[in-house]
Amino acid sequence: MNFAEARECLSDVIHSPVRLSLVAALNSVDSADYQTLREVIGVSYSLLSKHAGILEDSGYIFITKEFDGRTPVTRMGLTRDGRIAFTRYLDALDRLMRGVT
Repeated sequence: MNFAEARECLSDVIHSPVRLSLVAALNSVDSADYQTLREVIGVSYSLLSKHAGILEDSGYIFITKEFDGRTPVTRMGLTRDGRIAFTRYLDALDRLMRGVT
């Protein structure tokens, strides 16, 4: 991948700091609950919901709602396409960080 191709691989969907943090957090697990993600990333509920919705609409994450007894639990995880997009994004960043070599 050359420098120009690497720049083109920086997905606008992932590039936002909140979405990048969310995708990076989900990359290390099968799924995580909403509360844990909110605390780890350090954002408000509304901001996490907004950015999770953008990633879900892009097919990069899935969101499920289940119950733990009577308590609703929202979980998120990366889809296969999301993992591929994140790997490609990281590869592009790595290429850009190496500079003009």
